[in-house]
Amino acid sequence: MQLGMYRATDQNLHNLAQNRVFLEEAANNQFGTSDSQDSGFYGPNNSVIFYDSEGKSFMPSSESNGRISTNFVMSRLQKAMKFNEKQINTIQTVSVKNPYGDNWHYRYLTTSQFIITNSDGTVTPVYVQIFSNVDQIQDAMSRAMWVIVTTMITFWILSVIISLYLANWTLKPILAAYEKQKEFVENASHELRTPLAILQNRLELLFQKPTATIIDQSENISESLSEVRNMRLLTSNLLNLARRDSGIKIEPEPTTATYFENIFNSYEMLTENAGKKFSGNLKLEGTVNLDQALIKQLLTILFDNALKYTDSEGEISVDVIKNGGFLTFAVADNGEGISDEDKKKIFDRFFRVDKARTRQKGGLGLGLSLAKQIVEAYNGKITVEDNKPKGTKFIVKIRVDSTISNPAKIFQKL
Repeated sequence: MQLGMYRATDQNLHNLAQNRVFLEEAANNQFGTSDSQDSGFYGPNNSVIFYDSEGKSFMPSSESNGRISTNFVMSRLQKAMKFNEKQINTIQTVSVKNPYGDNWHYRYLTTSQFIITNSDGTVTPVYVQIFSNVDQIQDAMSRAMWVIVTTMITFWILSVIISLYLANWTLKPILAAYEKQKEFVENASHELRTPLAILQNRLELLFQKPTATIIDQSENISESLSEVRNMRLLTSNLLNLARRDSGIKIEPEPTTATYFENIFNSYEMLTENAGKKFSGNLKLEGTVNLDQALIKQLLTILFDNALKYTDSEGEISVDVIKNGGFLTFAVADNGEGISDEDKKKIFDRFFRVDKARTRQKGGLGLGLSLAKQIVEAYNGKITVEDNKPKGTKFIVKIRVDSTISNPAKIFQKL
């Protein structure tokens, strides 16, 4: 910036040093040999000092055609300067003390010997120093430097603040994932601890009566087997979740309405065995590309959830509707429903609305979390809402295209 701002001034000094007419006029003005009314004045910013061959400066007269202020400045400049032959043809900088205000700042150039003709006809070899005042440039540079330094400090402070904010913002999902993982381990440990404790108690009871027959201990054996099944189901679901966390690969295949009709037939049989009612609504024409295994798992999770939480003679409905490029699944029941507070947590792992009742029904709180992962693999959306006048309705909306080439990845935090 400094080089750029001084470039024009330095070029002007070089031009004046090569301007023979200017130098002669300056010499005539300095030594009083000119009748010009502008004697001693070489422009608003320029001044000239002459030195003899021995390096002594020529003092101008105290007054020259009324230009006292100019001579005053030159006299102050001349007192501050010393001739240095090593500085010939190089640009230098000098500050001159001003007793009435701020110092004056000059850029100057010293030229080689120059011959002037005196009034009596004699010649005098001299050196010339051409000065250009740069007070305005100096002030501009000072303001620019102040602005630059202030701006740099401001942006440095802002960058520190923004960096701290971004660091905290970046750490939030990491901390949240850590808390989720910690919660997951605690919940899994708790779920495993309960059946293990029951098994231990039952087996200890068997050892207390070593002579008892199998019929006598059938209740203990039956309860032990039940807890073993629960543990097997829990470990299977945990394994499925771990596999899903590494990414779900969608493998689509042509699917028609017959695929859903077969699922509806199975659901109707299960609801009849449970003493409940089932209704299915299917609006699908033509063929869509779906991963049949994942879709069946998704619907089964939602259906099983509805089947568990409806009382005897309850009603369950499953709707499959294709509208444009979207396929919508709606699974509704007329059970007790879910509170607004619990709706925010039901997709969390191991979360159960009524843990005591859920344990009796064999629920582990993992199904809906797995269902959400499947929906996210399709870049879809799953929501839960109240079923009028009573119960709960899960609604899933996914996009179905003619082909699905890229496997969808999910990033579900533990």
